Amino acid sequence: MTTVPERYREVSITDVDVPLEAGPLRALLRSRPVYRRTRYVVVRHGLQAALVEVDKQPSDALFWDVLDVRLLARPDETAWIVRPDLDPGIPSDLARAAADAPHARCVVLEGRYGHISFVLDSTPLRLHVLDVVPPEPAKLLDQVRRVLDTAEDLPGVLPVPQVVDLGSLVPDGATGDYLLPCRGGGMDVPGTTVHYLDEVPPRQDWTLLGCARSRAIHEALYDADVRQVDTCPRVLAQDVVLAPGEVLLTKCCLLEEHVETDGQVVVVPWGASFGHLREALDTAVRLGPA
Repeated sequence: MTTVPERYREVSITDVDVPLEAGPLRALLRSRPVYRRTRYVVVRHGLQAALVEVDKQPSDALFWDVLDVRLLARPDETAWIVRPDLDPGIPSDLARAAADAPHARCVVLEGRYGHISFVLDSTPLRLHVLDVVPPEPAKLLDQVRRVLDTAEDLPGVLPVPQVVDLGSLVPDGATGDYLLPCRGGGMDVPGTTVHYLDEVPPRQDWTLLGCARSRAIHEALYDADVRQVDTCPRVLAQDVVLAPGEVLLTKCCLLEEHVETDGQVVVVPWGASFGHLREALDTAVRLGPA
């Protein structure tokens, strides 16, 4: 089970002159009081570090006597990671730091603002984020990362990019006319003549590179069926194999104002707001590892 402090102030850092073993650390820490909010102590001896948890005797004072000390992670199980780009108060940033030291049970992160915290036995949710490009960067993936940057109340989530280049869906050696939903994506299809649906060009014998909504718009504008290469991320997500406990997040333009769940897949509207994404992340966490 993953352990992450609730607040920075639960964690104390101290250098010691005793071996980082249960007996010597218990004797040392019981000999001196700790701040009343301290629950965990990262102890350092030279280049080594270990993690202990302290039980305290409550009182009205700022500093409380230590009743007992438990060694949670030995030096050989602990890694110290310096990443100024990560916030130790954000569980997903702690999970990212832990990914830098996959063989360590305990990862101590010295990160943004010079703050220090830790994660013990990191088991973050692996959240596959399926999006299509162009345009770049993949908007859904970028938005998820931005929401997680401030999600201090969510457990650790590691986004796993599943970015599909729309060009890879076009058959090799494509020729003829292709119809794209809009010019704004900046996509081209080499070897073909490209038209844009939002410009309502004269009807051609083209292939639509788009989703169900684009097909419906085409039928409304031209009162005609059309060949199609389906680019819907929700459809493309069907080919992704998820390991037990993993979740996939994607988007669909048939959704407008709500989030849907289909098994281990969470779907947000194409133009998802940050509120939609926060709702989706909450749902993904509930679907993740127990």
